[in-house]
Amino acid sequence: MKLKEILINLVEIVIGTSVMAMGIELFLVPNQLSTGGFSGLSTIIYYITGLSVGTVMLILNIPLFILAFIKLGKKFFVQSLIGTALLSLFLNIFQRFEPITDDRFLAFIYGSVIVGIGTALILRANGSTRRLRFTSQYSKII
Repeated sequence: MKLKEILINLVEIVIGTSVMAMGIELFLVPNQLSTGGFSGLSTIIYYITGLSVGTVMLILNIPLFILAFIKLGKKFFVQSLIGTALLSLFLNIFQRFEPITDDRFLAFIYGSVIVGIGTALILRANGSTRRLRFTSQYSKII
């Protein structure tokens, strides 16, 4: 990849993860709603323990990072670490803000749309193809 492409992808990932974190922390989490995957599991753990969603998500990803480094190589490890670390960082930042709405239905609609926009930005930066490839290779490992 050219340096310009790498920088554009990185900017899209930074913006995408910040938008996702905004949707999760300003709409979903305060209204006891969650997303899927480790983010959703982290939200549930947050309600049980009080630990921040971003920190729990980072901890949950450690075994996958180790597996990715061993099985898929350094490049994939670094790319995954950047995206996950940024999302965790932004989740912890947005956790300090007041929720936008207390209406669960509106929070569901707005939060879902905002998380979807953030995800689309990450997908546009080729974040999904790496994750999909990892998922298919991970299933072969198990």
